[in-house]
Amino acid sequence: MRKVLSAVAALGLCLTLPAAALAGAGMSDEQILQELEFLRNKVASQQEHIDALGAMVDKKVAAKVEEEVKKNGGSASGSSKVALANEFIDQLTLKGDLRVRYERQDKNYYDQANTADVARDRWRTRFRLGGVWDNKAENWEVGAGLASGERANDDGSHLATSTNSTWSKYSAFESPGLWLDYAYAAHKVDDFKFTLGQQLNPYETSWVLYDSDVRLAGLSAQYGKKQGVFATVGGYGAKLVGDDNTAMLYKGQAGYRDKVGDVSYVLAASYQKYDQSFINDKANTSLNTVDPAKYALEIGDLYGKVSFPVSSVNLSLYGHIWQNFGADGAIGLSQAKDFPKKPGDADLGWVVGLDAKIDKVRFGYAYVVVEADSLYGALSDSDFGDGLGSVTNKKGHRVQAGYDITKNWALDFTWMNYKQDEAYYSANNKVDTVNLMQFDVGYKF
Repeated sequence: MRKVLSAVAALGLCLTLPAAALAGAGMSDEQILQELEFLRNKVASQQEHIDALGAMVDKKVAAKVEEEVKKNGGSASGSSKVALANEFIDQLTLKGDLRVRYERQDKNYYDQANTADVARDRWRTRFRLGGVWDNKAENWEVGAGLASGERANDDGSHLATSTNSTWSKYSAFESPGLWLDYAYAAHKVDDFKFTLGQQLNPYETSWVLYDSDVRLAGLSAQYGKKQGVFATVGGYGAKLVGDDNTAMLYKGQAGYRDKVGDVSYVLAASYQKYDQSFINDKANTSLNTVDPAKYALEIGDLYGKVSFPVSSVNLSLYGHIWQNFGADGAIGLSQAKDFPKKPGDADLGWVVGLDAKIDKVRFGYAYVVVEADSLYGALSDSDFGDGLGSVTNKKGHRVQAGYDITKNWALDFTWMNYKQDEAYYSANNKVDTVNLMQFDVGYKF
């Protein structure tokens, strides 16, 4: 645009100079006026031509942006596209969401003297904003995102399993924190993709084993196309132990995905192992009740999902089963405090679920069993089991319903009813059953 304005200014200067020269040459006033009128008409004609060229450029840019939005599913996901005139960055993709939630939790305690049932209600906000800089010419991208969330410790760190901020949790009308949610670089080479940094979970999995807010930090290597055989392996820095050693999580997955007619499916098998230093870390409060000399986190799992239409209904069925082959130790030395069984006798977990979508209406149901030592409880879904007093040893139902008012505005309701998988009472374990209701209003942009 600056170049266009400069050209117009130069053209105007060039056109006024002859008029001044003519006036100096002793031309009559009538001749000078005629010459000026001719020059004005010429300038107007040139301006019309410049405006027409600018409109053509704007139209082509708008068409290109619209083409990229549709190609990347921008309209469906609510993402916004910004075209940058930069030879090193083809495109910046921005997307985010805001969710306002009212939540009510009812705890039912064991029938103990002087213990009353407790109800809790609260309002919460989740805000997320992310961007991806995609360099198609060199097959790499850089992504980064911000998110709200609860404070994990007094040092202000962000809790890995929640991007919710509770209204006025610590003081009246406080402003919640905003954290770096993820930051990664991804490189593509043919059918391979390498991702370095803190990233969204790259593995096929259900919502139980890892909370959807967990971001793995490390290196992932993936192979595969949209259909056919795929594999993912990675090493991730799970925790810095004693400021000296980074305890690692290693994970690998292999599977197959395909589509036959209107039916699509995916099958995957995974195995993950945490370094023993992760379990030995006394600051890891989720594992400070196990026997580090015998206990390990070596979890294998099988996951499957099939999606298909039935008339106007789109259905998805999924199942996930996992086992911690490293769970070992004496009675009471479990992730669940005061647990009355050996860890090796409570090392299995599973979930089965059904999701349905009819036009703008969505439904979902799942039944879950998480035995006391079947997974690493601190990273499992933080809503299911909240309030029981233990991040494992839980089972129950999750029912969901939603309505898409517009493409980018939706209402959702979730009801969870869960209890202890192995029912027992102790000084550290008094809650029997919990009912949790969540009412959400969500906006995507």
